[in-house]
Amino acid sequence: MIVLKVVLVSKERDYISAWLDYVQGNSSGLHVRFTAFSQGDSFKDHMKEQEGRELPDLVIAEPEFLNDWLNNGGEVSGVPWLMLSEGMEEVDEAKRLMKYQPLPALLDAVMHACRQPRRKKVHHPGQETLSIGVVSASGGSGKTAVALHMAKQLGLAGYAVLYLNLETLDSTLPFLEKGLTRSGQRHPDAETGLSRLLYDLKVGRKESGKQLQVQSKGVDGYVVRHEALKSDVFWPLSNRKELLQMTREDTSNLLRYLTDCGQYDVLILDGDSGWDGRSEGVLDAADAFVWLVEDDISAMHRWGQWLQHAERTKPDLYESMLDRSRFVVNKYRDNVVNVLPRPDLHLDAVLPYIPSWKQLSQEEVMLSSPIFQREVKRLCAMLVQDGEEELKQTGRIQKQDRWAL
Repeated sequence: MIVLKVVLVSKERDYISAWLDYVQGNSSGLHVRFTAFSQGDSFKDHMKEQEGRELPDLVIAEPEFLNDWLNNGGEVSGVPWLMLSEGMEEVDEAKRLMKYQPLPALLDAVMHACRQPRRKKVHHPGQETLSIGVVSASGGSGKTAVALHMAKQLGLAGYAVLYLNLETLDSTLPFLEKGLTRSGQRHPDAETGLSRLLYDLKVGRKESGKQLQVQSKGVDGYVVRHEALKSDVFWPLSNRKELLQMTREDTSNLLRYLTDCGQYDVLILDGDSGWDGRSEGVLDAADAFVWLVEDDISAMHRWGQWLQHAERTKPDLYESMLDRSRFVVNKYRDNVVNVLPRPDLHLDAVLPYIPSWKQLSQEEVMLSSPIFQREVKRLCAMLVQDGEEELKQTGRIQKQDRWAL
C-alpha cells in the first residue's frame, strides 16, 4: 500500500487535533500519514531534515508558515503545497485550501493534491521533439507492452510518433508483423530501413567528420507506417550483430538524427535493461523516462542494485537520469506491498495487471485493453504536457494541448 506523507502546519492546536482525530477514524486515513506542527521553527527544522531523504508528498500550511518556507528553498524543493486559507490571501485558487470546511472535504482535497504528479524537469537539447525512454532494471517488467501502448495513445491524440525498439532480441514482431506492410504488400526496402540508416549515418560521419546532415527526405525511406499502432516504426533488425555492435556514440547519433529531422513530435524508445552502449546512449539522449518496476521483492532488489551501481560508477548520469524519470509500478494489483529500495524514491503512477495477456494469440488483444489504455493515456499526458510546457516557456513551441484530462 502506498502511504502518502503530508505535513500540516497551523498555529491552532485544536484545529490540528480535529484533523488528526478525523483521519485516524477514517478508512481513507490508512493511505495518509500526517506530521503536524504548530510552531514555525519546528516545521522548518523538520523540512531541513528531510532534504536528501524521502520528502513529503504535500505541505499544507497557514500563510505565515508557508511563505517563510517557500522563500527559503521550499519553492524549488519540488514538494507540492496548499495554503491553508481564510479567503483573504492573494494566491492561485488551485493552491488555496479553505481552512474552515467539513473535514471529509478537507481530506478529499488532500488526497487529490497528493495524486497530482510532481513536475520534473524535461531536458531538451534545443529541439521540439520529445524523446521518452521506457526502461527497467530487469527483464520481463513489460517495457515493450507499455512502450507500444504509449505510442498508440500518443498517435491517437494527434501526435506524430516514431516507435524505436533497440532490444537485442526484439519482442515486437509477433504483435506488429501484420501491420508492418504498406497497403497489404511487403516492401523489402522498409525491412532493411534501420540497418540502412545506421550505415548511412556511419558513412556520413566518416566522409564529413561529423554527423550526417539531415536530408530533405528525413526518415521516409527508412520507416514504415503501422496503422494499428498509429505510429511509424522501423522493421525489426534481422541481424543481431548490428545491434550488438552499436556503440553509445552510434545510438546518440541515431537519436539525434531522428530528433533533428523534424518529422516527429514524440520518439518512444524501447531498449534493453543492461549497461551496453545502446542503453547508455538512450540514457544520455532521452528527455524523459518511464521507469518500470514490478511489485515483487526480487524486482525491487534489482532496481536498488541498478541505482547503486549507477550512483557509484556514473554519478552525473545517475543524477540526471533520476531527474528525468517517472517511476511506475507495472502489473499493479490493488496495492504495493514491497518496500521501495531507497528512501528517496517515490512512485509516480501505477499500470494495472491484465490477466488476459497471459494467453496472447493476436496483436489486437495486447493493443486493445481499455483499462490499460486509460492508465497509459494518463501517463502520456503527464509526460507530454510537462515537455510541452517547458518548450512553451522557452518559446520553442506553439501548440494547443491535445489531452483532455
